[in-house]
Amino acid sequence: MHKTKNIFLLFLLIGIVFPIFFTMGEIGYFSKPTKVELLNKVTDPEAETLRVVADYDFAPYSFYDKNGEICGLDVELINEIANELGMKAQITFTDWQSCKNRLQSKEADLILGLEIFSHMNGVLKTVPASTDVLAIFGKDKINNIAELKDKKVGLMVNSVITRIFDLNCTFMDFYTNTSILEAIEKGTIDYGICHESVGTQIIKKNNMDLVSSVSLMNSYPAIGVRDDLPHLRDSINDIIIKMSNEGLISKLDEKWLVNYTHNLSLNDVLERESKFYIIYFIFYVVISFLFILIIINLYHREKQFKESLEYQHSLKKQNDILSSIAGVYNTMHIINLSKDTVKVISTTDSVNKYVNKVEDANTQMRSVMENTVETEDLDAVLEFTDLTTVAKRLKDKKLIIAEFRGIEIGWFCAQFIPTSYRDGEVEEVIFTTQIIDEMKKENERLQKLSSYDELTKLQNRRSYDEKIISLSKQNIENLTVALFDINELKYVNDNVNHAAGDELIIGAASCLDSSFNDIGNVYRVGGDEFILIIEKDGSELQKYIDRFTNAVAEWKGKLVDSLHISAGYACSSEVENFNGEKIKALINIAEKKMYADKANYYKSTGKERRR
Repeated sequence: MHKTKNIFLLFLLIGIVFPIFFTMGEIGYFSKPTKVELLNKVTDPEAETLRVVADYDFAPYSFYDKNGEICGLDVELINEIANELGMKAQITFTDWQSCKNRLQSKEADLILGLEIFSHMNGVLKTVPASTDVLAIFGKDKINNIAELKDKKVGLMVNSVITRIFDLNCTFMDFYTNTSILEAIEKGTIDYGICHESVGTQIIKKNNMDLVSSVSLMNSYPAIGVRDDLPHLRDSINDIIIKMSNEGLISKLDEKWLVNYTHNLSLNDVLERESKFYIIYFIFYVVISFLFILIIINLYHREKQFKESLEYQHSLKKQNDILSSIAGVYNTMHIINLSKDTVKVISTTDSVNKYVNKVEDANTQMRSVMENTVETEDLDAVLEFTDLTTVAKRLKDKKLIIAEFRGIEIGWFCAQFIPTSYRDGEVEEVIFTTQIIDEMKKENERLQKLSSYDELTKLQNRRSYDEKIISLSKQNIENLTVALFDINELKYVNDNVNHAAGDELIIGAASCLDSSFNDIGNVYRVGGDEFILIIEKDGSELQKYIDRFTNAVAEWKGKLVDSLHISAGYACSSEVENFNGEKIKALINIAEKKMYADKANYYKSTGKERRR
């Protein structure tokens, strides 16, 4: 009785203190001030200067701190890259449009914070060094992107979003993220699209009464390199990959995108974590109420039935807990491994009909699994549910868990949880199954959406990057790659309309897929750029090229009469001692051939490339 009271008092104390400390942590009370620690250490006066431009209105990536010093994730990233290159970093902060002008006029070598999917003329992009989300900000939250219809939506000048999404709204251009959010607050526009981490910092800094709601898409900020410096882009890619392998990239993300942006005002915390506080309060009250009931019960029975009551109470508590959580699971059984017996907490008819209660627990388990699990997963599930090895597999573990496919219920999750021990060995376990079919299907759907381009239904840049990384780690000898670029797409977009431009992109994707799907995979890696990867030599390539050439020649759209695509093909035989580590060299060969083909097209047609 006395011990229970002490536990209850401790629970009450922890229950009061925990949300206070949680809130203080969310506000950032315990976090250290975030500042630039990776500095440019190159002091050699003869060292080359790496000229870099960045948006001053892009916290936590690039911004001025309270002392007027340049600050942010990208600043530390470029300082470390400059150190690795042995160059002096010269970083200039200005607005985004000026950044682009400086790069295109060759006053700068690099531009920071460039979206991996953007299409800026004269710029090469490195691999992304961080991940963010493009979110929709407004005075009120929206629940669906469709609510933007007929609204005024602000975004950065020349944003690629206008070419990727048709939101049936009026897009309005701005030169800074702050001006977008200020326009929302003034009522000039209805909503704005910004990086979630950037917009959140601006709102907090300027005490704006705005909120973020629906996420439009994932964002992958990279470094833009002038296209006359491909060797610099390749060197920076190697450095970024090295920093990633050494864990430095993840540390910078944790520092700036988690710790720095995590510091919120009290109102922000209360609003963002309102569900947590409500659930916590309910949980706290319920558990407190249960404690009170237990204490009252013990108080009335303590004198006459102390020993028996403690045993009965322990047993009752266990059964109450198991019964209360049984509804979460499809089935729940308590299995005594030493006695080889089973106690049913909850079950289903589809399981129960295969149980013969005169048999031992292991035989019953095997019978159920053989009759309810798909054939493809049968060996795995029989190994997982082998009760003769469960105790050994649970040693020093809180649980073991696995997923399988059921004949009637689809995907389900099975787990063993130890509940009692004897001489250091697990004696009794709880075995549960939980249906997760809908969750698995949803995860598969989301995975597919993240890997395929919405417009063309081809695999997207993310799938391509993953494929290149995978191939680079393999001992591959034969490989063929091809790069494709649609001619005159900009002219069609500017002089016909973007629907016609989309028709060209879809037409190109259709011709590529129908021509090469037998031997390789086609990826859409940019607005009008596609890459073909064939894991074979080029011996059979010509007949597929002929098929592709005919498909393009025969294509005719509703808005555009013809389709012209420049292409460059390269086989692994063109690279000396080819292996997985030389894929970039192979891609560079194909890329040069494609640009040569594009130059020939514009020369032969007498058209300017950018009319």
